[in-house]
Amino acid sequence: MDLTIPDHVSSQISKRCLRCYSEQQWYGEKFLFEYIGDKNVVGEKILEVGCAEAGLLKFYSKKGAICSGLEFSDIRYKNAVLLNQDNSIHLFQANICDSKSYKNKLLGVYDTIVIRDVIEHIYDKRKALSNIYDILKPRGKVFMSFPPKYCAYAGHQQTIPILLGKIPFLHLLPNIIYKFYLKLIGCTEKKIEYLLNTKKTRISISHMDRIVNELGFKIRKKSNWLIRPAYSFRFGLKPLKNPFDWAPLLNELFCNGVLYLLEKEEK
Repeated sequence: MDLTIPDHVSSQISKRCLRCYSEQQWYGEKFLFEYIGDKNVVGEKILEVGCAEAGLLKFYSKKGAICSGLEFSDIRYKNAVLLNQDNSIHLFQANICDSKSYKNKLLGVYDTIVIRDVIEHIYDKRKALSNIYDILKPRGKVFMSFPPKYCAYAGHQQTIPILLGKIPFLHLLPNIIYKFYLKLIGCTEKKIEYLLNTKKTRISISHMDRIVNELGFKIRKKSNWLIRPAYSFRFGLKPLKNPFDWAPLLNELFCNGVLYLLEKEEK
């Protein structure tokens, strides 16, 4: 994993985003490549929706894939451009829910599309996944991951800097109580708005199952994790699948990350 970044580039990017870049490369090398099951991606076209710093695509580019990265956020897109000095990745800024914003920027249709920990931030998930379906080759694959709506930290309250904000399942409080509590512990209005919006866009596993089936995707693989694979990088924890995934309600509560490998069937 090559993480060499020139000083003049790293000085323009926050430490948090540089760590995200490292995690993205790590995730591709240590987990995703094997999970998807590709032995050779040379010449394959791969798109990441919500690529952030594009570290994952950097890994796949070095494997010989033709990589594209779609990013909505101004700052994350800027970071990706700075970290892609060799122009090995085709980067563009767009909204996956608005096909007009990217239709002239795509490299045709794609063999694999990755949307990792992004779908839970999108309001119109059906539209996003429908658009992804349209730009995927027949028998193409989609890797998607997200923290389910009712799990302990689906509300991203772990990002609150003080301990009183990091309570599991805190986001499940009614909005009026949740907002009052966040003010009480000293969260800024901007932080409160972010947390309430995050809560609003969450989705359950059962709801996502319905959407992908209705859109015509075939679920090739699906796994529910108590300790997500990414937690190995973030916290040094060994990944552990959810032991309660046999019970739908318990799975919704104790699955901290669900991973899908979808396929577009030939018609």
